[in-house]
Amino acid sequence: MSKSILVLGGSGALGAEVVRFFKSNSWNTISIDFRENPSADISFTIKDSGEEEIKSVIEKINSKSIKVDTFVCAAGGWSGGNASSDDFLKSVKGMIDMNLYSAFASAHIGAKVLNQGGLFVLTGASAALNRTPGMIAYGATKAATHHIIKDLASENGGLPAGSTSLGILPVTLDTPTNRKYMSDANFDDWTPLSEVSEKLYEWSTKSDSRPTNGSLVKFETKNKVTTWTNL
Repeated sequence: MSKSILVLGGSGALGAEVVRFFKSNSWNTISIDFRENPSADISFTIKDSGEEEIKSVIEKINSKSIKVDTFVCAAGGWSGGNASSDDFLKSVKGMIDMNLYSAFASAHIGAKVLNQGGLFVLTGASAALNRTPGMIAYGATKAATHHIIKDLASENGGLPAGSTSLGILPVTLDTPTNRKYMSDANFDDWTPLSEVSEKLYEWSTKSDSRPTNGSLVKFETKNKVTTWTNL
């Protein structure tokens, strides 16, 4: 029987690549995003990440008697600024909606549709392991995401029995948006999205290759060589 992966943020750069890679390896793919992913076997389009929309998606998945083996949250965004920035509070709200609420929504969906022994992955950030004074809202919401990962790995976190909760913490991903706004950067030091998909696939298909439940996994690319570090 084919296995299934659900990607929240399945139409973004990382999410779409994860969908593409897993589908090419004969997995059933499910995308949830604000726009359709025509490459996914099932694509749920939501208007927002509010409670009604999330519960509606859960009901639709359950009505199809689908249980997923891997859940990946690839949703999120970035915003700079410190406490003196004129649009600081706007940035805070945006980062809570894009980064933190998507992580909470993922946790709730995962608790309802993930198979026992499944893999649950949230996207954190290497930057949030330290102070982020030039991007306070981003750093704070990603640090909170790291906290959620740890809580979900706990006995009473709510995920199905035997599940593994992990965080992937990129330094810089090689996405079209990053290339657009950082065109002078050295792209050899950016992690290709395909490498992230390959690692997620490895963890999904070889449970003994997974880091310890609750791990934050930092990865960084230098001169086209990517190093993965379990924290």
